[in-house]
Amino acid sequence: MEMDLQINVRKNGTTRIIDLHGEVDAYTSARFREIMLELIDDGGIDLVINMCKVEYIDSSGLGALVGGLKRVSERNGKIVIVSDGPQIRKVFEITGLEKVFPIYDEEHHAVEAVGVKADS
Repeated sequence: MEMDLQINVRKNGTTRIIDLHGEVDAYTSARFREIMLELIDDGGIDLVINMCKVEYIDSSGLGALVGGLKRVSERNGKIVIVSDGPQIRKVFEITGLEKVFPIYDEEHHAVEAVGVKADS
């Protein structure tokens, strides 16, 4: 049985929070990538991806995140992940992406982290 991915977008100041619920895989990652890139192009250069309700992520889901990171990096933005699930964290650790994407247990810590801007 194929699990769908629910995507909800919220705003917190200039930060966009993307809530994901379900599986981020070959079937759902294209829609996730599209929404992420639209938000970035619309000026949402700081993204918090809340993955607390993600049961599974595969290489296409990780690829979507990396694509989003390339786009926000061009605009001096950030993408941070919220995940309290050991399975999702393990995928980031195995792939080395925990060094690329800061991962927080709680959303408010992630929002604080992207809200802090260095002087340009």
